[in-house]
Amino acid sequence: MPISLDATEYIFQGEGITASYYPGGAGGPLVEGEPEMFFAYQDHHQSKNFGQEDVAVTQIDNVGAFVSVRLVESQLDGSPVTTFTVLVPEIGVQDGSPQTFKTKSITTIQGATYVKRQVFPALQTYKVDHLDGTASVLAGLPR
Repeated sequence: MPISLDATEYIFQGEGITASYYPGGAGGPLVEGEPEMFFAYQDHHQSKNFGQEDVAVTQIDNVGAFVSVRLVESQLDGSPVTTFTVLVPEIGVQDGSPQTFKTKSITTIQGATYVKRQVFPALQTYKVDHLDGTASVLAGLPR
């Protein structure tokens, strides 16, 4: 059964990270010619916006929704990839009544896999961060 993400905006902050997730989109392109924003990410090193096609949402019963974006990737097959994933719990919200929650994010660095080998070190490394979240229903944003 799909998890209900009732809010139109989720804000995540902590450990130098600020991210925003808009399940229905942010109400139109913020930059003409660019896709509508569904996810925004910022840390000490980078700031990126992502359209719907760049956001992967995986729902797991009794756990929540994992919302993921690729922060760093190369055009070469087998190149390292860095992914940011945040765990979004099911939250009931109403207009004008934001709900706060605690969550975790996982930044995954996928090592290069240019050459397949029988024996190799772990290909993924993980950094887990503790984030404070706020779920809101913003007027004018699609549900």
